[in-house]
Parts: sequence; C-alpha cells; structure tokens
Amino acid sequence: MRQFFIQVFSLLFLSLLLHFPASSQTRQFPEMKGLKIIQDYPVYHPDDLWDYIDGAADNYLNYHFQELHIAEYAKGKHILYKVEIYRHENDEYAFGIYSAERSPDYHFISLGTQGYRESSLVFFLKGPFYVKVMAMDESRVSEDQLLDLAKAVEALLPGKTVFPDMVSFFPQSGEIPNSERFLAGDFLGRAYLKGFYTAQYKTNDKAFTLFLRRYETPDQAKEVLSRYYEDVMKTKPGDLKEGDFRFDDGYNGVIFLIWKGTVLFGFQNLDDERVMRTMAQNLLKKFSE
Repeated sequence: MRQFFIQVFSLLFLSLLLHFPASSQTRQFPEMKGLKIIQDYPVYHPDDLWDYIDGAADNYLNYHFQELHIAEYAKGKHILYKVEIYRHENDEYAFGIYSAERSPDYHFISLGTQGYRESSLVFFLKGPFYVKVMAMDESRVSEDQLLDLAKAVEALLPGKTVFPDMVSFFPQSGEIPNSERFLAGDFLGRAYLKGFYTAQYKTNDKAFTLFLRRYETPDQAKEVLSRYYEDVMKTKPGDLKEGDFRFDDGYNGVIFLIWKGTVLFGFQNLDDERVMRTMAQNLLKKFSE
C-alpha cells in the first residue's frame, strides 16, 4: 500500500511539472563582473501584469503577452540596473509592442533584431522577446557597462534576429525610417481590421500612411473589404471584384484600398493619386513575386 501511494504521488508531481512550462520558471540572467544579481520579483503572467505596469498592461496583453521576468544588478547596497524580459506569443506580437513604443527619431543600434539606446536605457527586440535594460541611478553607472549588460542578456535569449516578413514589403522610397508598426488591435477604429502593418511616408512634405495585410485566403480578404465598404458607404457592396476602391471615411479621411488575391493594402491621407498608383503597381508586383 505504501508503494502504491508513492507511485500515485510521483505521477501527480510529474503531471504538475508538465502543466507548468519550463519558460515559467526562473529565467537565466547573465553574470556581470563586480555586480550581484537580485531576482526578488515574481514572474508576471497575463492575469497579474497589472500589478507591475498597471495601466500599460492592456496594451501588452493586446499583443499576446505571455510572461515577464525581472532581475536587478547591484553593487554593494546600490541597485544599478534593472532588466525586464517580456515574452510574447510569437515574433510578430513582440515586434508589435516594440514598434508601438519606439519612435523614428530614437538612436538605433544593432542588437538582436533591433535596439535603441539613451544614456540610461537600452531596449531591444529579439524573436518573441522585448527587453528593457535600464539604469536605476545614472550618477553611478557607465553607459558602456549598460550596453555590455544588454548584449549579455541578448546573447542568452533564443530567437530570430529579423523583422516579420511583411515589413520587407514596405517601399523604402519616401518612407520615414523605423516607422513600421504591426497593429494587433483595431485599425481605423474598426474591430474587424486587425493584424495590419503600417508605415509612415512623406511626399511633397505631406505625410501619409501605407497599410497592408496578407490573409490566408482571397475570401477572407474579400470579406473584410466588404465589411469596410458597407461600414463606410452605408450600403451593401454586392459581389466585389479585385481592384482599387476609394472611400471617404468620415473618421479617417480619404482611404484608398486595393484588393488582390490574399492581399489588402491601402493608403490614408494620400491626396496625390499619381503617387498612389505608382506605389500600388510596385506593391502588386512585389506581392506576386
């Protein structure tokens, strides 16, 4: 009987280990010479992220946040650095939250997929991870040591160091560098317009937005276009055919939409139709390659 209970307990313990993935255990942080690693924070998950970042949690959850690991680095009694490692469901969602918080005028560096730095912080993206390395007391830290710590963290993380494939479809001519974004949530104020990539452009000193998305099937793209057509035009569209459409969206200005196969893309606030036609032709060619 005693052996039976031991076997039952062992099976129960094993099932509990399998229930909790290894990624939820303590994450490894790099050793830094002369610094002590402190891991007093819990591992945060979707149901308790508010306890740490409060109102900002909703945006992270919108990008399918999975878990957050935190470590501090101290010298003596002084905490010099804090490292936050946010893991998201996949590379695309991690890029989404990273791109939502970066600005085109930041000082970008080659770290992971991409990073940026200031005197007191280094933030970077790698695979499904969005990482923040921050100085807690600027008077006591070295910018070189801060960057070395960020590089050491990056070296321990698995994952690809490339942007999602859709980013490569944005034409470089006229684009504001590092303005690309992935929008997991509503686009143009419509709940059904999810998963679009956007980038900012300038022509004749006027800014406009290029947005695009690839669906799994042409019918899915057609359905989204039909819903938007009915939403804006206040009438059912009938049987839509592939091509380009112009909408006077009362909330978002003039919207050009182009549908071709599984792809929907378009322009917001672009009043130069010649530029629109040229960019559309080039994009259609690129999508067909």
